[in-house]
Amino acid sequence: MKNAVPQAASLLLEKLLLLVHVRPLPGGADGERPPPPPAPGCYDTSRFQRGDLLEVPRTLFIHFGIYLGDNRVAHLMPDILPAFTDDRRQIQQVVTNKRLILGVIAKVASIRVDTVEDFAYGGSILVNHMDRLFKDQVLGSEEAARRAEKLVGATAYSLLWNNCEHFVTYCRYGAPVSFQTDKFCETVKMIIRDQRSVLASVLVGLASIVCLDIADMHEENTDVTNGCGKVRSGTQNEAALLALMEKTGYSMVQENGQRKFGGPPPGWEGPPPPRGCEVFVGKIPRDMYEDELVPVFERAGKIYEFRLMMEFSGENRGYAFVMYTTKEEAQLAIRILNNYEIRPGKFIGVCVSLDNCRLFIGAIPKEKKKEEILDEMKKVTEGVVDVIVYPNATDKTKNRGFAFVEYESHRAAAMARRRLIPGTFQLWGHTIQVDWADPEKEVDEETMQRVKVLYVRNLMISTTEDTIKAEFNKFKPGVVERVKKLRDYAFVHFFNREDAVAAMSVMNGKCIDGASIEVTLAKPVNKESTWRQHLNGQISPSSENLLGFPNKEDGHQKSLGKTASLSVRLNGQHSPNPPEIERSTYPFFPGTKLTPISMYSLKSSHFSSAVMHLDYYCNKNNWAPPEYYLYSTTSQDGKILLVYKIVIPSIANGSQSYFMPDKLCTTLEDAKELAAQFTLLHLANCTPYLA
Repeated sequence: MKNAVPQAASLLLEKLLLLVHVRPLPGGADGERPPPPPAPGCYDTSRFQRGDLLEVPRTLFIHFGIYLGDNRVAHLMPDILPAFTDDRRQIQQVVTNKRLILGVIAKVASIRVDTVEDFAYGGSILVNHMDRLFKDQVLGSEEAARRAEKLVGATAYSLLWNNCEHFVTYCRYGAPVSFQTDKFCETVKMIIRDQRSVLASVLVGLASIVCLDIADMHEENTDVTNGCGKVRSGTQNEAALLALMEKTGYSMVQENGQRKFGGPPPGWEGPPPPRGCEVFVGKIPRDMYEDELVPVFERAGKIYEFRLMMEFSGENRGYAFVMYTTKEEAQLAIRILNNYEIRPGKFIGVCVSLDNCRLFIGAIPKEKKKEEILDEMKKVTEGVVDVIVYPNATDKTKNRGFAFVEYESHRAAAMARRRLIPGTFQLWGHTIQVDWADPEKEVDEETMQRVKVLYVRNLMISTTEDTIKAEFNKFKPGVVERVKKLRDYAFVHFFNREDAVAAMSVMNGKCIDGASIEVTLAKPVNKESTWRQHLNGQISPSSENLLGFPNKEDGHQKSLGKTASLSVRLNGQHSPNPPEIERSTYPFFPGTKLTPISMYSLKSSHFSSAVMHLDYYCNKNNWAPPEYYLYSTTSQDGKILLVYKIVIPSIANGSQSYFMPDKLCTTLEDAKELAAQFTLLHLANCTPYLA
């Protein structure tokens, strides 16, 4: 082993060159400007298809890009120039070694579009060579190209979390992954742990100090120039994460839009922890990472796996999932860390997280039967267990245009969701809508033992409350206290729980007015679950019980049951506090493909007003749209004051024929928004049970 140190030093130098991402371009006379690229036409672009992943093997690394068609390739390159100028003509020139190295040091890059010749620079090109590693995860070619085009422009650069390989794997497979980075990290850890490689370890330390100092000097100068102070630099962040991995022995891998720390931890034997050991963490500061978060959550117990959701830019998405080794540790984390002040003025939310194995499939032809939908879903996806289809409220021979598909595992559901990407997949010639279904709310056994209300669904629209009461009183007269019917479902309240349970077994499957009904125990919702108005005009649940059970993947969830949930979400999860709705614009590139959609196929996070929420709410419950009637009066000082009365025709024949707030407004928009908020508040309060 006498050659161990020289070998380690050689390997280290090679990896340090990879770290700075040096591209072996020959220099010109001044050592800076490269010679002209190969002449156009030296590559046969006819073998490339739009959305293909192109690889160009080079001396120390592989460079990656996404083919956009017409001899154009989108690829990520470290480049300092976008930090100093917006001149596209200068930026679009071939990136020199100096620009590239300074871009690495400054953590600045751009996703640019070049010709195939400029991208490959004389190297051989492999096409879709990585498909074999991702198998069924390959997205459609058009989706890959669309993602690449959307990301064109300046971006942050990070060897570990945001390099050219992360860019292309995100575009083509939906998961930013870098096998080169993983190999580099393992090599550094191997060198540091090998006590025989003392010289190599010293070199690693010296190189880290140099890199950190250079990067810190640049970022400090940038911060002074910009008049801002960053918490820490990207290089410091990467060094801190490597130190955390070294200290704990845990591995860290970024895939599928999330960064996994552990899973399993070092020395773990046996299966993963059981259901109920994972918690959801929301409202995490976007510049906070595992080296700060893991020590906080270790206070509750041993972490099996910590998954931080990541943006392509390298920032976190504001939420994470933490799996402990026992349920008791997870419950302790909720008790001691929910509403914990993670930074001055920044409070995180922690609640239980459960696997979701159910997908919502929308835009299904209404004439399709359950058996047809089940057979078709089994053909196009794997792991299908069951399909839940509800009959149309007005025509029981048709479905409602959507279904819930149950899978054998969360992974099977996630893979099916990835395959059924809206806009790229059709069933029976129809473009379908696909999203996560809301997990059914679990109520503790002690609470359910006290329930004396039945939830009855699949009723005819024409069936009255008196008819329902009479039918449920048949098996034992006088046991029903009252009935509340909404559209095609109802809540039947009993005086005693024993009678409710007996009625459920007798009445389930019976026919009322020609419709076969389904009867179950209603699941209580905390009566404090009311809608409140915040200063920013947002509507959100006011009580912590509506935190719900977040999905394992980011995404909107559709409700299974009688009412579509209107709760505003934080990063795809229920939030007890008003979320910060992200409003931004993106460049609209010529030739961008546009797909006509309905507003009712959007996620609830796309709506920022109560008016839109109310319209969405009525549609999801198969109600007619709300009707607004405007009234005015004059104040003592002569101002015109306005108020709206809202009528929902589908429920206007009940105890509440209209909704009108007790406050007047000076503007039309405020009056309409206030009336919608008031209506939502009332609808939430008058429905104390959810199925």
